[in-house]
Amino acid sequence: MILLIISVISGFASGYFSDIKISENLITVLLMLLVFFVGIDIGSEEKIFIKIKSGLKKMFIQSFLTMTGSLIFGSAVSFFTTLNFREALGASAGFGWYSLSGVMISNFYSPELGAVSFTSNVIRELMAILLIPFVAKFTQLGAISIGGATTMDTMLGVVSANTSKENTLIGFGQGVIISLSVPVIISLIF
Repeated sequence: MILLIISVISGFASGYFSDIKISENLITVLLMLLVFFVGIDIGSEEKIFIKIKSGLKKMFIQSFLTMTGSLIFGSAVSFFTTLNFREALGASAGFGWYSLSGVMISNFYSPELGAVSFTSNVIRELMAILLIPFVAKFTQLGAISIGGATTMDTMLGVVSANTSKENTLIGFGQGVIISLSVPVIISLIF
C-alpha cells in the first residue's frame, strides 16, 4: 500500500515538475498488459466459468448499488454548491470514467459542467487508489464500489491485490456493466 501511494505521488511530482512526455500508446499498452496479467490470474482459477456464471447476479447487484449510491450522493452536492440537481446528478453519472463523461457532458450541456465531471471523476479514481486497500480490510465489495467504472481497467490491479479472486472477478464485471451504462445514463439526464 505504501509503495502504491509513493508511486502515485512520485509520478504526479515527476509529471508536474519535469517535461517528461509519455506516449499515449505506451500508457495504453501498459494498461492492456496489466489487464492481461490480472486476466491470467483470474483465468487460472479452478472452475472459472462456473464461478463467472454463479457471480453474474452479484455483479449486476454490485453495479446497481454502486451506480445508485454514486447518483444519490452526487446529486446531494446540489445542496452545497451552485450546481442544480440535474447538473450535480449528471456530473456524478460518469462513475469514474472521466474521459468519456467530461466530453459527453461538454457536448450535451456545457463545457463548464464537463470540466466539473472530468475533475470529480479524476478525483474519484485517485481516491480509489488510496482508499481501496484500506476499505477492503473491512468490506471487499464496498472497496470495489469506490472504483466505479474503473474497476475493469486502471483499478483492476489495485482490486486484485486487495480482494479475493472471486471479488476481483465481480469488480471486473462491475466495471464492464457500469462502463456500458455511462453513455446511456448521461444521455438520459441531458
